[in-house]
Amino acid sequence: MIRRFHGGYRTHKASETPVLAVGLRFLAACAFHCAVAVAPFKSIGRGKPRVFVYDLPVYIADGIPTRDDRQCDGLVSGSPDLLDCLFGAEFTVRTEIGPLTLRKTDQYAMGRIFLWRIMGSVSRVAHPDEADLFFVPFWYSDAFPTPTTCPTATEIMAHLHHLDAITVGKHIFVSPRVAHNGDVCPFWWGHPWHRGLPKGAVDYNAPVHEKLAAGHMNSVMKFALEDRDCCWWAVGENTHSIPYPGFGSGLDLNMTRKLRKLREPNRSRPILAMGAFGIHGDHKEHSKSLRAELAKECKAHGLPICSGVVLKVIQKSGHTLGLSDGTFTELVTTMLRSRFCFQPTGDTPSRKGIIDSILLGCIPVLFSVNQTRLWPWNLPDLSNASVLLDVAKGSVVDQLKQIDEDRVTQLRSGVAEAAESLAYAIQDGTGDAVEAALYHAWIHTGGRPEEQHLTPGPTVWSSSTQPARKEHHGLLAFGHEAAEEKTP
Repeated sequence: MIRRFHGGYRTHKASETPVLAVGLRFLAACAFHCAVAVAPFKSIGRGKPRVFVYDLPVYIADGIPTRDDRQCDGLVSGSPDLLDCLFGAEFTVRTEIGPLTLRKTDQYAMGRIFLWRIMGSVSRVAHPDEADLFFVPFWYSDAFPTPTTCPTATEIMAHLHHLDAITVGKHIFVSPRVAHNGDVCPFWWGHPWHRGLPKGAVDYNAPVHEKLAAGHMNSVMKFALEDRDCCWWAVGENTHSIPYPGFGSGLDLNMTRKLRKLREPNRSRPILAMGAFGIHGDHKEHSKSLRAELAKECKAHGLPICSGVVLKVIQKSGHTLGLSDGTFTELVTTMLRSRFCFQPTGDTPSRKGIIDSILLGCIPVLFSVNQTRLWPWNLPDLSNASVLLDVAKGSVVDQLKQIDEDRVTQLRSGVAEAAESLAYAIQDGTGDAVEAALYHAWIHTGGRPEEQHLTPGPTVWSSSTQPARKEHHGLLAFGHEAAEEKTP
């Protein structure tokens, strides 16, 4: 039987829940939970959070889509076409241990990969009462949201039937981008707003229910490529940075093992350093001048000291930029042969290249303290897997030459260890980037995996305030199918 990936969603009209009920439901939550009779508890020992996925409609209000990257929906689950759609097309490079097949993963594919992984995970639950976390599949990935394509906070909240004062911090929104002003809608950073206003505007005269709904969004957890710990200009309270999907994502177990072997600290890497970047960037961070200077110095030294890869960009539909097959091959081959990989800041501190270099066993060379604050849930000790250089101290190549071999070996060991929680895997239970993020989100909300977890048994409701429950048509069936059909 052919099974297809539909993301678990059906097309229907936006919720008819009265908007005032958003505020009332939230205000009644405490009284509601206090009205529940004391229930028996059962002990469950486990080390992973249980995740409930909201079954949002295709359009949330007035033709506004809940996701703008549904191109994978309808593809056969576990098929090559689906994996190509999620993780990018395959390409192969030659190595001393045989061909290595990787994927051209889009740097903004985090949302759809998260959704697919959770939907096929044994940790996904069909009933919200069993959930530790609540995943909300709403994001803009392939295009920037506009004042006419953003829902209000009230319109979003009207679909979150299981959000109340107890669960609000356990709800997770995702931005597959860097969560700057242009990447997200006003509800993301808690602004009361209405369509027709500029995205950065605040509707101070908004109805009470919109102000309440917007205020609650400050407590909702958010995943994005950057957060305020690294980048003060990132918007949204309770936002946590999650790594880019990089090389090493979407691989079968054979290629995962091969890549792990290529990362081994004692493997020969004849090139001291490499760099691959365009000459652009934030003028406030002097990124453009930094990149130009690095390119100049690398060219002056030449091989085997430094290798510069020219990124030959090809234009694709929409805003998407891609690299030619030859460029992908040259980029990966050079990273695999280099000990250090230059990762200068660009338009923002983060770069997909930082993740790519770690996954390929190349020590990332950082140039901003802000870069060291990225992705702490996945890279809790980035200083053990990277170096931070100050260009004011002279030649960056000379600074790298001064690092002794013992320290280089330590850094390469740190890189190999860090890579294990950075790839986006196609298998469940690997401790990959998705599972690491959800695990730490659970801890952040008070989860205690080391202890026995107490969950309430059957309860007796003492009033009519039981929250509405929304059926999840097709979700449970899809979860089993995805788990069965994933590449072993």
